[in-house]
Amino acid sequence: MKRLTLVCSIVFILFILFYDLKIGTIPIQDLPVYEASAKTAVQEPAYKTVKVKPGDTVMSIVGSAGSPDDIVKDFEALNPNVKANAIQAGTAYKFPVYP
Repeated sequence: MKRLTLVCSIVFILFILFYDLKIGTIPIQDLPVYEASAKTAVQEPAYKTVKVKPGDTVMSIVGSAGSPDDIVKDFEALNPNVKANAIQAGTAYKFPVYP
């Protein structure tokens, strides 16, 4: 008798799992409908243009607002073909601004 109860319970649980996964229990008409937006806003990163003085570094100009890796990555994205460790005094560069 215990085996029969166990087998019936297992079959019932498997049926419940099958029904829930294949057919589902949430009516489709109750699900929210989201429309895809045709436009995606591309936001230009905030920056300031600074003329570098002798002894300045990217970190000394930007400050400690973000992580050093993010600051270097953002600086190099704003200034293509310029490495963060190779800035020259007297040249103006775009530096990221963090809130």
